[in-house]
Amino acid sequence: MTAPATEIAVVDGARIEYRREGSGDRTAVILHGGHMSASCRFGEESFLQAGCSVLAVSRPGYGGTDPEAGPSAPEFVIRLAALCASLGIVDATAVGISLGARSAMTLAAYAPDLVRDVILICPTSFRPWPGPRSRRVARGAFNPLAEHLTWGTVHALLRRDPGRYLPRVVADLSTLPGEEVVRRLGADRQRVVEFLLSCRSGSGFMIDLRPPTDVTSRVAGPVQILATRNDGSVSWEHPAHLAATLPQAQLTEVDTPSHLLWLGEGSDQTAVAIRQFLGSG
Repeated sequence: MTAPATEIAVVDGARIEYRREGSGDRTAVILHGGHMSASCRFGEESFLQAGCSVLAVSRPGYGGTDPEAGPSAPEFVIRLAALCASLGIVDATAVGISLGARSAMTLAAYAPDLVRDVILICPTSFRPWPGPRSRRVARGAFNPLAEHLTWGTVHALLRRDPGRYLPRVVADLSTLPGEEVVRRLGADRQRVVEFLLSCRSGSGFMIDLRPPTDVTSRVAGPVQILATRNDGSVSWEHPAHLAATLPQAQLTEVDTPSHLLWLGEGSDQTAVAIRQFLGSG
């Protein structure tokens, strides 16, 4: 798989990596989760099919975006709003995937004139994530000095024998057994492998582990939350908490086999929910 081309903008002295696709007047500003950057093209088809343009942005520490672009989410989204203005984007849906949900909500809170609504996909809330044990493991495996070894090993195993190692890797993304996840992924198995081969942590994941600034009370517009109880990466408690605390939130449960809501059985439910929400906005 060839990674799509990205661009770099310097905003207030910091580099931000981004990618633009489509030509619609309404723009889906996509903020991917941990270990992903703007060079990862996943989960965007529904937005393009709905007539939106796509602006995929690497969050601080991922891809070509400087860590200094956002030592905190509020500082980053102020720069992101300025980037949107420089690109002529005036009508946006903020899309937050997994850990990117925090940035999407923060963008909506700090730039209400830009963001008309929000879509959160398998989102983390502002509650503590992950748990203490997983946090210790993450600090060891995904810090900037170790992450290239961690991902290098995962990538090598998946290239060598995906049939053997894919169930072990996706088991961390689901509450289901790895073999069951792979079965339910069906024809999307290769897309999952491609997704995993594109993952790197840079210094971004360590930034993600910092205490977040909770902005739920400031997100005034409509919010569509999509989640599955089969998610082994972000528990159901997170989307449920967001649905209970965001003023205009709607929670839609989909039955996908893993954290990757746009792949495998049930992913059509994700696509339909996105298109319906965009059509009503």
